[in-house]
Amino acid sequence: MPPALDEQADALPTEPGVYLWKDADGVVLYVGKANNLRARVKQYLGGHDGRYMVPFLVHHAVRIETIPVHSEKEALLLENSLIKQHRPRYNIKLRDDKSFLHVRIDPRAEWPRFSLVRRPKDDGAKYFGPYHSASTARRTLQFVQRSFPLRTCSDAVLASRKKPCLLYQLHRCVAPCVDLCTKDAYDEVMEDAVLFLGGKDRELQARLTVQMTVLAEEERYEEAARVRDLLLAVRTSLDRQVVADVKMGERDAWGLHREGDRGAISCLPVRGGLVREPMVFPFAGELGESAEILTATLNRWYREEGTAPPEVLVPEALPDVLGEILSELRGSAVRVHAPQRGDKIRLITIATSAAQTRFAVDHGEEERLHRALDAIAEIAQLPGPPTRIECYDNSNLLGTDPVASQVVFIDGKPSRKDYRRYNVKTVVGADDYATMREILLRRLKRAMESGEFPDLIVVDGGRGQLNSALAVLTELGLEHQPVIGLSKPRTERKAGDRDAVDKIVLPWESEPVVLRYDDPALRLLQHVRDEAHDTAVGFHRKTRSKRQFTSALEEMPGVGPARRKALLIHFGSMSAVRAADVAALETAPGMGRKLAEKLWASLHKPASAP
Repeated sequence: MPPALDEQADALPTEPGVYLWKDADGVVLYVGKANNLRARVKQYLGGHDGRYMVPFLVHHAVRIETIPVHSEKEALLLENSLIKQHRPRYNIKLRDDKSFLHVRIDPRAEWPRFSLVRRPKDDGAKYFGPYHSASTARRTLQFVQRSFPLRTCSDAVLASRKKPCLLYQLHRCVAPCVDLCTKDAYDEVMEDAVLFLGGKDRELQARLTVQMTVLAEEERYEEAARVRDLLLAVRTSLDRQVVADVKMGERDAWGLHREGDRGAISCLPVRGGLVREPMVFPFAGELGESAEILTATLNRWYREEGTAPPEVLVPEALPDVLGEILSELRGSAVRVHAPQRGDKIRLITIATSAAQTRFAVDHGEEERLHRALDAIAEIAQLPGPPTRIECYDNSNLLGTDPVASQVVFIDGKPSRKDYRRYNVKTVVGADDYATMREILLRRLKRAMESGEFPDLIVVDGGRGQLNSALAVLTELGLEHQPVIGLSKPRTERKAGDRDAVDKIVLPWESEPVVLRYDDPALRLLQHVRDEAHDTAVGFHRKTRSKRQFTSALEEMPGVGPARRKALLIHFGSMSAVRAADVAALETAPGMGRKLAEKLWASLHKPASAP
């Protein structure tokens, strides 16, 4: 057994460094940094740190490990590395550790094109973003692709083209695939798009105005009109943004709202004097002081997600070493400071307001989930709110390619990493009851081995499906496992009651429980059921498509396993193989003209049949 925490603290060094709190299994609970390791840890143990989560940390920890370093800068860098490595329970996590989307283009390519990526790389390409949501990133990319006619096709399709595609006819591509534009003209379009994404809107407008004037003077009126329309589209896009001050240039303003160990941090980017949409990062269970949270967040954000601008505004003073680290990452000076007056403090206020709004929305949602889980516990007669809810559904087409899905909700939210998809093995035909029996048997036998049972099983269906589930539980001796059904009101709707809602079917009640359509408990159960249905249907489509594709290839003489694999590797997916024309198929390894024609005809035979 390790010595008591007080004894461990007495033996710690007084140098700067990083400390790690670990539990009995050696799992890292928290990583922090300090100028004096011994004094900082003793603050936790002596009750001098009044933060809400400190007693929980001290209660669960059995070991304190330290890594002394030479400076505060080294400590900050090491802290970030260890948090990324161990993902401790009590350290802040940015947006559930998901990466934000960026728009990428590599100007060194012969015919560059835009794409969306999660993580920027040091590969010489240009990255724009990050974008606070995937929908914003995709809308931005769609606007760019509509407005700046660069190619969107893959390299394989580009190399195989013999004539321009429909996008050329729609003026959405300049068709470099068939040499309908010069490299200089293509690069000029790319530079315009880069200026737009980079926030250099006034420079872009000046360029477009010159282009439009030159084209009009040369009497190329159709091209001049397209540039005019692009100029109007860019101006309309700018009108939707908030003007801060042209002189303010590029900077990020950070705001923090905190209530106890929960809160939100927001980043408000300013580019070219225009305020962009804020990015907000909620957090919970965070131990650090506000300055520590901000320092750790900025260090991780600019290291992992984006380059720091020349100036970073923060609501309170942060260690000078953070500016040194960000300057090294940027390759030029970055000033991190807390403004006290003027327009810069106004930006901090806007960022803080964004954090407050997100916190209020999130915790309003949390309260709704708590009420829903409490209500479900009361309806299903559970000892407490269900932490883990599982739901199962199956999908087939006239009995072919039968599959099933298991979805998992933790604390009322989807836990997609725990989803499971099943190929049905023992059922022939479209037998929902038999399929439910097989899937539940497989799932619960695995649970009996691991000891991990759901708090509640939700069956998509009425009394028949619920009885099938109960029969499986009885067979396995698991009568204690809670299970309910969620039945659609088909009978009521056939009778003309268009407002009828889903019914909750209970094993011990002959009549179902009917809630209001907007009841939080019903909405949560419907969400669980719909997730299971969508997952099963999506997996079924993928399975059916794969089988049909494989069958079509197996029927082709000369297309064996190696060539099928080569086709998938070359095109990247089955849908891309189906979408390819004969010329594109011919470019795949091992494919000649005649075989490509036969393959194309085979793949499209069902679609062309009368």
